[in-house]
Amino acid sequence: MRVSTQVRIVFWSVASATALLALNTALSAAALIHLNGMHIRMISPVQLAQVRADLTSSLSMAAVSVLVLAVLTLFLRRPSSKIRYAVMALGPLIALVTLCFLVGGPEWAVAPTGNEPDVLKAEYASAVPSWYTGPHGVAGVVSAALLVFVAVFMVRADLREYYMDAGYDPSRPYKSWVERTGGP
Repeated sequence: MRVSTQVRIVFWSVASATALLALNTALSAAALIHLNGMHIRMISPVQLAQVRADLTSSLSMAAVSVLVLAVLTLFLRRPSSKIRYAVMALGPLIALVTLCFLVGGPEWAVAPTGNEPDVLKAEYASAVPSWYTGPHGVAGVVSAALLVFVAVFMVRADLREYYMDAGYDPSRPYKSWVERTGGP
């Protein structure tokens, strides 16, 4: 596979993960606004505080991740070992944090046990709506998978050489050692 294709794959994977985390940011903000606008009658103050804290934490984590990945995306096409190392370190870290926030999300604070009255079950369902949980979970898992993929993909010899090449000239097309030697 040509190095330029590999660099494009890395770039678009990180850009896609950034867009999905931006979607998570917007969903968390919308869910928090929705929760703050609700008239709560039966949910306990402790559960309500936990849902609010989980949504706020998810919003903060996703927003910071978007900013970090957006900066990395700006420099990703340039051959720089610092960018390569940053992607290889921060990608899995952001993926891990994203998955942790998905596993410990706000829906667990108001999960019904089955013994509640129907009114309380409806209020639980409204506190963390399904329009939040489904897309938030899918976007989080896919973005985490993309970031782990990129971190592993950056280990490839051609990409390592591309990002380490001190004599790279952007005016000429880059050729890896495989392309230069006519290898397999």
